[in-house]
Amino acid sequence: MRRQPQDKPGLQPERTGLSWERSAISFLASGALLLLRQSELPAVGRTLLAVTAVLLALLVLKLERRRRQRIRAIRVVAGKNIVSNARTEVLLIGWGTAGFATAIAALVL
Repeated sequence: MRRQPQDKPGLQPERTGLSWERSAISFLASGALLLLRQSELPAVGRTLLAVTAVLLALLVLKLERRRRQRIRAIRVVAGKNIVSNARTEVLLIGWGTAGFATAIAALVL
């Protein structure tokens, strides 16, 4: 029976960190698009959404840093690596994304 190739140690946390950074960049890009694109949206609303996008990007980076510190503090129990659950971080980013999308939709409609 052939064994599946295993990732090198340390690649999973690195990929996870990069995905968090991509999420932050996507918030920044969406905020920039709101500011740069001329539309019927009120200028105040576009500015508030752009500021919200920047704050969400900073939140994602803060949570990513906190998560990286938790991964570094891995505990070994019965020969297995135990990393704390990322539930709080995922819920915060998920609700932030949903709220941001709802605010954009409400402003457009």
